[in-house]
Amino acid sequence: MRNIIFTIVIGIVVVLGGCSSGKQLTQKNESANSHFQAGNYNEALAIYSEIIQQYESNNNASKCTVYTNAGESALKTGNTKLAIDYLSKAKNTPYANQTTYYLLGEGYKQIDNLSLEINTLDDYIKLYPDGKELSAVKKRLFSTYVESDNFEKAIYLWPDIDNKQDISLLEGYFIANKGLDNIDSCNNIAKKLLSLDNENIVALEWFGKQYYHKAENRYQKEIAAYDKKKTKKQYQILLKALEVVTVDFKKSLTYFKKIYALEPTPKNANYLSHIYGRLSDKKKAAYYKKLAK
Repeated sequence: MRNIIFTIVIGIVVVLGGCSSGKQLTQKNESANSHFQAGNYNEALAIYSEIIQQYESNNNASKCTVYTNAGESALKTGNTKLAIDYLSKAKNTPYANQTTYYLLGEGYKQIDNLSLEINTLDDYIKLYPDGKELSAVKKRLFSTYVESDNFEKAIYLWPDIDNKQDISLLEGYFIANKGLDNIDSCNNIAKKLLSLDNENIVALEWFGKQYYHKAENRYQKEIAAYDKKKTKKQYQILLKALEVVTVDFKKSLTYFKKIYALEPTPKNANYLSHIYGRLSDKKKAAYYKKLAK
């Protein structure tokens, strides 16, 4: 009889203890959520961490509901590694949502882990095709493709990108097309960039170098042909070719004068020195040659 009574008492104590523990957990959750909603992320994170520790110490992490909020709180307080830890664990629970993946992508961005960021953003798009952050995720995924030289994927994603007037996105689209040697597309994108910003370095350099190399290659070709066959006829051919070459060098000069005004580097000075040399302006060629050193 005493054993039966003892067993009953122990059972009651366990039940009451469980109820008490559950009540405390609920109170902690409410307190953490209150701090979270108020923007008190340090306070929220401290309480969320206690809740998480309790779930994990009981080997019950899959039922923890606060990983995503804890991860966001950690991000907001600058604790990126902890945020990634919590958000990664959230993915292994039934409570993961689009915010989980969006914030995890942001965490990987902050630690510059491009491959994991790409995987996470790609998962977001697949899992949440109508997600509230879908537009931002696609833009960032496009940028990560460009950064990682996945140019074909970047170009494939481009039609889904909103706000194609965004200069940084257009520059990324230009880089992807340049990486795949899509010359006509690069020309069109560069024109678009200059229509939005007439001092856009990416576009100015594209056209400046394009005309420069076209002129220089033609110049070298015609000079070599004349050196090989120095006849009056060949000389006349050379003179006509040099007229065309001069026009292209002048076009290149127009761009590089703008480029140098924006970025007065030795490299750009060297281009100007060479162009002025080809245009027989020895004084300016010498001036920029000094600046190129």
